[in-house]
Amino acid sequence: MKRNAFFQLVQKQDGVYLKSYPALEGGAPLSVDDILYYLEQKKIMDVSVDDITSFVQKASETVNAEKRIMIGKILPENEFPVVTIDPERKFAKIRLYPPSSGGKRLSFKELLERIGQNGVQYGILKENAALLLKAHLYCTDVLIAKAKPPVQGRDAKITYHFDVDKTCHPAMDESGNVDFHHLDMIEHVREGQHLATLAPADTGISGIDVMGEEFKPKKVVQRILKHGRNIHLSEDGLEMYSDVSGNVTLVDETVFVSNQYEVPADVGASTGDIDYDGSVVVKGNVLTGYAIKATGDIIVNGVVEGAKLATAGKIVLKRGIQGKGQASLEAGGDVISNFIESASVECGGRVITDAIMHSHVTAEDDIIARGKRGMITGGALKTKTRIEAKTIGSTMGTTTVLEVGIDPKLVERYHLLEKDAEQLALERESLVQNVLLLKKRLDTQGKLDEEKLASMKRAGLRIKEIDAALKDNEAERAGLSEEIRKKDSGRIVAENIVYPGVKMTISSVSTNINSEVQHSAFVRDGADIRIRAI
Repeated sequence: MKRNAFFQLVQKQDGVYLKSYPALEGGAPLSVDDILYYLEQKKIMDVSVDDITSFVQKASETVNAEKRIMIGKILPENEFPVVTIDPERKFAKIRLYPPSSGGKRLSFKELLERIGQNGVQYGILKENAALLLKAHLYCTDVLIAKAKPPVQGRDAKITYHFDVDKTCHPAMDESGNVDFHHLDMIEHVREGQHLATLAPADTGISGIDVMGEEFKPKKVVQRILKHGRNIHLSEDGLEMYSDVSGNVTLVDETVFVSNQYEVPADVGASTGDIDYDGSVVVKGNVLTGYAIKATGDIIVNGVVEGAKLATAGKIVLKRGIQGKGQASLEAGGDVISNFIESASVECGGRVITDAIMHSHVTAEDDIIARGKRGMITGGALKTKTRIEAKTIGSTMGTTTVLEVGIDPKLVERYHLLEKDAEQLALERESLVQNVLLLKKRLDTQGKLDEEKLASMKRAGLRIKEIDAALKDNEAERAGLSEEIRKKDSGRIVAENIVYPGVKMTISSVSTNINSEVQHSAFVRDGADIRIRAI
């Protein structure tokens, strides 16, 4: 059994001696500090450190070395236990010093009492205490008590079911070309979408330290699901859901959902194109070449350049649109803009602006140019109801086309059918020529190979399909033409003046303005367009 070297005080006629006993099985040698500590505890102070050092050196060279350390006599010392408790009270150790010559040994019961007197009340290892006495394990630290450790808990954990760290890095194709239009800045969310899950903290289970007191587990981090508006939690507070469709962000462990996406500056290379399920508010401008697509309203505080805006809601441009011939606006609702220049506009509601210049505008409801200028010049405007402005056309005779009283969708469908009929007729003519050529060869040669016979058969079937399609096309065009002809609603109003160069169509009746007309409204009256004073 492993045992450290130890020492004993021996009383002789000529004084007090230290006697050494060797270590066993690799135990530690004697220590000067250990001897000095023992002598200090026993109030034996008149001892030279040099004598102790000399004794330890001699003990390392001689078995059962002896060294006188003082002259005179001392009272016998009994076995002396020293109990040390870990600062965290997880364990306790005991170090037993031998009795001096004439001193007494401790009984097992006495040793346990001493251990208790030193504050150790729980987890005492009695078998170690018994072994300590039986094996004379002096000057050796022996584990005498162990705490019951606590069961450590677990911090609360939140799992977010959305991307909390958008990269805002532009996409790159296989050739290494960077696409600044697709920056992936918005984390979209749907109504009812699961946003986060909270795994509550587990506080753990307390243990008992060697002094018999509660051994608390380490503190755990408590967390809750924090959120803003448009979000609700489950009854137990452990699940988070979105109440609306929009975008979701995480700021300082708080989840925010908004059905309005706000761009703090320009829409351009720093944002890429915007595609959002909700409303979009742009604090700056929308630069040329970029696009905004939304399901709610689009509001731009700045200017729209040659960009594309499309939404199921309305479009509001507070400083207007300078489209450069590249811009397009598509709205399910109204389009309200300070001005519209060199742009294409389609809306399911009204168009309200101060000026429309060189633009193509189609609306389901009124097109109104009001304000300081109240001007419409150049381009083409179409609506089922009314076009109203202060000034229409220009002194330069700029061609300006206005159509009212006809559903633009009907006209668009009619023109599409005309184009389809033309293409079908051309295809039919080509097929007929091929069939005639093959028949001529058949008459001349008396036969055709299988491939040409199959080709002639396919052409014949296709001609029949085209004939049926042309018949349907003609019938639909006739119906649309009649519907357009019967329309007699619609009104064009010029509060100040209409200049030459303006062409007006009300329902199916058209007229060209060849001289200035002031303060007038234009309406259809049978097969004519009448001018009425306002």
